[in-house]
Amino acid sequence: MVLVLLFCCIILFNPVICVRQQPPASAPTTASAPVPTPIPQPSIAASNPQIRTLCAKTFYPRLCIRSIEPFFNGKTDPQSVAVMLIKAMSERSKRAIKTATKMAADPLYSDDPMLVSEFNGCRQQYDDALVALKEAMDAILVREIETVETKVSQAQDDYEICDNGFTRHPDNTITDGVSPMAKINEKLTNIGDVITDIILSLT
Repeated sequence: MVLVLLFCCIILFNPVICVRQQPPASAPTTASAPVPTPIPQPSIAASNPQIRTLCAKTFYPRLCIRSIEPFFNGKTDPQSVAVMLIKAMSERSKRAIKTATKMAADPLYSDDPMLVSEFNGCRQQYDDALVALKEAMDAILVREIETVETKVSQAQDDYEICDNGFTRHPDNTITDGVSPMAKINEKLTNIGDVITDIILSLT
């Protein structure tokens, strides 16, 4: 009887529909393993005992380590560390030029010719600081410590001149006599102090 019905189905109808279709087998699901949270690793410079000891002798030990980190090459003698710090101070000065340029074009300041002029003045001071730091780098490589100290101090003076351009206008309603570059210049000046502290051991 079953055979007769099947035969009739095949003759009278589409044979495809006479075959019971099986649902496709679903792919086995696998639970995704949880991604472990990365464990923060200490920086190479911060984990170096010689660097920590050397920076601990400065007035800004944390700034000292952070400034060294991008330029750390494994050397830990004061002369090599001073080279790294001068590089850090130079790179920050270059970034300060970009910041001053950006601020001068900011609508908050760009409508005030006096402020634009002061930002341009800061850019010139940063350029002068870079020249002084290049001379400091040349001097540290031959251990002319007094020249290093003089040139780093000269760069610090340049940062102060930048700030003074704004503070001499206390009545300005935009800045209220406060330099928009003050925090950047403070950090640069502090790195200079770290360099001075480091090279004391070379005298």
